Amino acid sequence: MDYLEVAKKEIREKWFADHVIKSIEGENGFQRIVWGKKGTRMYQIEYVLSDNMVFVSGDLGDAVYSLTCMATLNNIKDFDLSYFTSKLTAHSSERWDFNQKLAQKQIKEYFLEWCDVEDVDELTEDEQELYQTLINATIEWDDYKAFEALGVWSTYYNTNVDWFDSEAASCIASCGKRLPYCFVAYWLGLKMIAEQLEQTNLKLA
Repeated sequence: MDYLEVAKKEIREKWFADHVIKSIEGENGFQRIVWGKKGTRMYQIEYVLSDNMVFVSGDLGDAVYSLTCMATLNNIKDFDLSYFTSKLTAHSSERWDFNQKLAQKQIKEYFLEWCDVEDVDELTEDEQELYQTLINATIEWDDYKAFEALGVWSTYYNTNVDWFDSEAASCIASCGKRLPYCFVAYWLGLKMIAEQLEQTNLKLA
């Protein structure tokens, strides 16, 4: 099971296991929905759906999404995570988590593919130096932005490996990126709200 599937399962079965629609106010075009567990604000989310905007606040932080359609549950319930997250325009949390081991694994895979070798020991001296510099950067920086700016792009400007161009650097800069659980939760909460309304035979706005 990959990272996002694990995240969805944990959020649905643990974070939101006892969540219900605490309140829902308004009509099509403007709705305020409070999603949480009765008696606590833990993992509680408040959604405001206004015109084409989705405003999120609560225990998991704040975020704003700008959709290309009306922000209604009937529309949003069919969005997949990737599409919904692509509409994110503002957020209080970091946009990406950085997983160092994942970054190291992905960097190795890129180098083996680009250099057409089966092991990093087969790389040229300059390529091995570049490879090790990037691996060391994943250890030195535990923040995605720092790894990207100080680890990858600074290396790009100083390497002697001619094939390590801006496109290759961009690929390496994306290594180790993972969507934080909060953004998965914002999306999944709306899906589960729609599910609860359908189960109670209430019309989705």
